Amino acid sequence: MTLSYRNFWSMNVDESIVSGILRDYFKKEAEIFMPLNSQMKGIDLGISNLENKKLITIQVKGSKSYEPTKKEKQDFINGSGGWFFIKEETIKECPADYFIFLIYVIIEDTKNGRRNIEPHIFTIKPKELYQICKEKKILHKNYSFYIWVNPQDKKCFDHRDKKQKGIIDLDKYLDDLGLEQIKKEF
Repeated sequence: MTLSYRNFWSMNVDESIVSGILRDYFKKEAEIFMPLNSQMKGIDLGISNLENKKLITIQVKGSKSYEPTKKEKQDFINGSGGWFFIKEETIKECPADYFIFLIYVIIEDTKNGRRNIEPHIFTIKPKELYQICKEKKILHKNYSFYIWVNPQDKKCFDHRDKKQKGIIDLDKYLDDLGLEQIKKEF
């Protein structure tokens, strides 16, 4: 019998980076898993507390790194942003317990003139994200997010619809603060 296998054992880059961030944060408190079933839509990773057998599922959303415009540097000073475009149904019907959005922030070192890219995340439950969308976002056929991260000041916000709806503060979901939500569920 001949079987054809797809390479569904490999992770995409964003999932791999988020796995590393989760592993570093949880250390020995939890283990990170990836589903091997290619039919498992909407769940990219699992975090398991091996003592109490609690499993939390994650959907990863990644963005490429965007060079800040002059206006953004003037308005927001430090950091850079990512762009996410998500269907309303993806948020409403998300089977995962959490979304983790990965933003690659361009950091300029003024001392040596070098630029580095740092990964930052914000972690949010789908229901909470949908509530924010209903109250503070404009549905442009799909939801569009311009997520800005300023790691120096530990600030995270969405400024896509700022002219009509204002800036959405996402600080409490940034990096370790966002991961504390998951830790509390363990």
